[in-house]
Amino acid sequence: MAMPKRLIASQYISRAPMLAALCCVLLSACASFDRTNIRPGDRVPGPALSFEAPTKQSWFTSEYGSGHRMRLVQLNDLDSYTIEVALNRGPARGMYASAEAHMSALRRHRRFQPRAYGYDEMSRNDAVDERYGKLCVRSTSHAKDWRGRNRAGPALVDKVALSCPHPKLDNVLVSVEITHRYEEDMVVEALAPTADDLFGSLEFHASF
Repeated sequence: MAMPKRLIASQYISRAPMLAALCCVLLSACASFDRTNIRPGDRVPGPALSFEAPTKQSWFTSEYGSGHRMRLVQLNDLDSYTIEVALNRGPARGMYASAEAHMSALRRHRRFQPRAYGYDEMSRNDAVDERYGKLCVRSTSHAKDWRGRNRAGPALVDKVALSCPHPKLDNVLVSVEITHRYEEDMVVEALAPTADDLFGSLEFHASF
């Protein structure tokens, strides 16, 4: 037997306040994080983790929601900062037994990566960094980059990266890298303290 139209209408009316309340909750949650204006100190949700946006200026996301990676960008007149976060599968036979084994694997992986034309890495240092976990490896580098230049000479590029096993996901590695690209004639602050703020703010989650 068909339900009377008045009864159907009354059911929808009775559910309206609940649906409206749910929409408000969802909208307020979305509104709390603006991907086009991520302010310093805002907590940024990433793939199975979150972190606080560092530095004194705002960021925006150029890539987001790809499941296992994200990218934040901060552009100023003469500066360009980026943060890249990625989740990758760990070693085929289970996680590394030591940080030294992890560091050796990272170095082997880099040796097989093609070198970008016009990007000249001047120095690199890899070191175990147990402040963030027993198997964590920190990498720093300094390079000259001739690509995409409208000015004479290269730009300078500093990078600080951290690679660690995800503490709540089996056989998953987390890579977090912050990069600063700037002009040769600029006087800039060291990138390491900003990287420490970024890495120290990491919080890990068991799901995406």
